[in-house]
Amino acid sequence: MQTFNPLPDKPAPAQTVGITGWLKNNLFSSPLNSLATIVVAAILIKVLPAMIDWLFISANWSGATQDDCTKDGACWVFVSAWSQQFFYGSYPDEEIWRVNLCLAMLVAIITASLRVKKELREKVFIPLFLLLPFISIAILDGSYLGLVQVDTDYWGGFSLNVLLAAASIIVAFPLGFLWALGRRSHMPLARTISIGFIEFFRGVPVLALFFMGSVMLPLFFPEGTNVDKLLRVWIVLVFFMSGYMAEVYRGGFNAIPAGQYEAADSLGLSYWQKTLLIILPQVIKISMPNILATFVMLFKNTTFLLIIGIFEMLSTTQTALSNSHWLGGHAEEGYLFVALVFWVCCFSMSMMASAIERKLNTDHKN
Repeated sequence: MQTFNPLPDKPAPAQTVGITGWLKNNLFSSPLNSLATIVVAAILIKVLPAMIDWLFISANWSGATQDDCTKDGACWVFVSAWSQQFFYGSYPDEEIWRVNLCLAMLVAIITASLRVKKELREKVFIPLFLLLPFISIAILDGSYLGLVQVDTDYWGGFSLNVLLAAASIIVAFPLGFLWALGRRSHMPLARTISIGFIEFFRGVPVLALFFMGSVMLPLFFPEGTNVDKLLRVWIVLVFFMSGYMAEVYRGGFNAIPAGQYEAADSLGLSYWQKTLLIILPQVIKISMPNILATFVMLFKNTTFLLIIGIFEMLSTTQTALSNSHWLGGHAEEGYLFVALVFWVCCFSMSMMASAIERKLNTDHKN
């Protein structure tokens, strides 16, 4: 009996694989896409050589003063000379280790929480994460720990952007979840208060909220009480962030099938057991892209603090540009550096969110 011997597989058409296939599918898939590719390529060919020359080839890299910028390219000496102020503001030189310690703790807790087992993460790292803002405040201030006190007027630079955004996100994350639960509550008072809070902080521009926090918030404290300006800004950012997070959570709640609630009720779980053990993990999984977008929005909104006189990174850059020793017009270098630093951070947040999404993914593929 003759046996069946299959012929070897034929290779894929050359036009569909390799560089040729990628170019055809992504850049020249239609006449319109081909035209757009040609136009963009022509613009890049015209612009890129001069840009690369200004940024790198003819740039000034070494020196300490404006007089060292002798070439026609970018004066990166300006960024180098002001780098400490850009990152740490006016924080005392001998105490900068405190800022580095707080940033290292933030990175360490985030990294460890992504790698450890679920039980250890829930029992150790989540409580540490919630305590981190208050631990960082104690370290940066110093007076609570017997260290030299550093007034908040000296806090600044990019480290302030990062730590303030992180502290606001950490506190607003559970607070927004409570507001979302309140909005879904069947109790009229809780629902009315939650809706009013959420709509107010989502509907008022963040700049107006900063001015209200700086000027109006002290009026609600007892007479003679002096509330630090940075603390007032933190409270405003927490409420602003929690209002947006509540709506993100609400979208996640609405996406969960009713059968999940019914299954939890059939097991005899209490309201909080059902919410925290069954519903919350699914809400976070569904809402992760929107949660990331909200985080990035808050992080970038910290640059608005310059309006009320807090010297974060962008405000420090503007101050450096007005310095009498650097009046040579280095705005392009300063703002490009700020944009690059913020982009790297936002892109890193995007990558971290993608890793979390993969970790939370429960899809089963054959």
